[in-house]
Amino acid sequence: MVELESRETPAIKPRIMLVEDEKVVAADIEECIRGLGYDVAGSAASGAEAIRLADRARPDLVLMDIKLRGATDGIEVAGHLYEEHKIPVVYLTAHADAEILRRAKHTAPAGYVLKPFDERSLRTAIEIAFDRHGRERALVEAGERLTAAIGNIDEAVIVTRANGEIAVMNQVAESLTGWKAEQAIGKTLREVFTMLDPHTGKPQAFPAGRVLREGISIGLGEGVLLSRTGSRAMIQGSAAPVADGRSHAVGVCLLFRAINRRARDEQWGAPEHSSASRMEMLGHLTTGVAETFTRLLAARRGRTRATRLAQRLLEFGRRQPGVSADLDLNELVRELEDLLECALGDQIELRVSLNPSAGPAKGDAGQIELLLMHLALSARASGNPGTFAIEMSAAEAAAGDTYAVITVRPPDGSANAATDLPALDEILRQSAGETRVTSDGGVVRIYLPA
Repeated sequence: MVELESRETPAIKPRIMLVEDEKVVAADIEECIRGLGYDVAGSAASGAEAIRLADRARPDLVLMDIKLRGATDGIEVAGHLYEEHKIPVVYLTAHADAEILRRAKHTAPAGYVLKPFDERSLRTAIEIAFDRHGRERALVEAGERLTAAIGNIDEAVIVTRANGEIAVMNQVAESLTGWKAEQAIGKTLREVFTMLDPHTGKPQAFPAGRVLREGISIGLGEGVLLSRTGSRAMIQGSAAPVADGRSHAVGVCLLFRAINRRARDEQWGAPEHSSASRMEMLGHLTTGVAETFTRLLAARRGRTRATRLAQRLLEFGRRQPGVSADLDLNELVRELEDLLECALGDQIELRVSLNPSAGPAKGDAGQIELLLMHLALSARASGNPGTFAIEMSAAEAAAGDTYAVITVRPPDGSANAATDLPALDEILRQSAGETRVTSDGGVVRIYLPA
């Protein structure tokens, strides 16, 4: 037997470009970079030369001296590299005065190293820069996924980096704030999002710092959004942390909507029972999805589940009333579990008991989803922790007919107006069929013809 030699593909080393106008210093730093295990993508001594080299070489990181020969300094070069190529920059400088630091901050630097420095401090700065840049890339990807997930829903989305700069903005947010995404990205949230107290007219403090510091979601309540054009709109919303795979908050996701905006699918709910509207539920559900979504971003397993969750949300938002059809009730409930967990929040545990003998049954899948989501959101709104149980039971004989039954038991004390028959009947009337609902002390039973 001939054994083939196993050849592993060598790992690609990150490529670092150096911008330093002192030749002796540049040579020492290049040697240090190679000693740390990185490749040198090239070296430049002036701003113009650095821009040409970076455009051609596209390094993974740039070590940038702030003071350079010529009219263009390192801060201007760093701004160009970030805007054009999103290349992270670590500043090398012997100057740390307030004005230089103020200008440097606007270029979103990945770090600073004060001269003179040793190999250890340079290594630390480079590793932190790569780590930070990786998190920011994950944040942008997460924001784009979240925006895509709710792009067809009446929710405005703004995602910021940890430094408060806007990374992602959807069209609804553009409409409400008066800012185009390409204009807003890179600006601070304070510049783009101004929320006024509805009683005093004074700007309200935005709790981004607390969201990042404590890693919690915070409701914004109701306020007046002052747009770039000077128009005003009453809004409500929430702010949730965007976390990486290690549960570190790397940004903030802001979701909000105009209170007076009428839902696109108003036919889903009559005015007296607006809580039964699918769009009204989506307004609450998207916040719950965002909270869960942000915990799943960086890990491979988490990304897969986040993608599935986004798809579930889109399917729920696009579903329209349909005709009765044969349903696998166990499969329907199983597919809805992710969204139900988001709707219930962290204080209520979802418990599902499937039963093969409960299906198939005849009914409108969208109608059943709406009933279950309505009950889950109502349980969360009650504020009572506990278990939200869904039980599938075998077909039962009732008045000579055979039914499959879905029993929903919210946490103790969660019975409220939302679990009463008028609100549930409002959902039932939205599509033709023989589905029936009973409610007794908060326990709801959904009967479908088998």
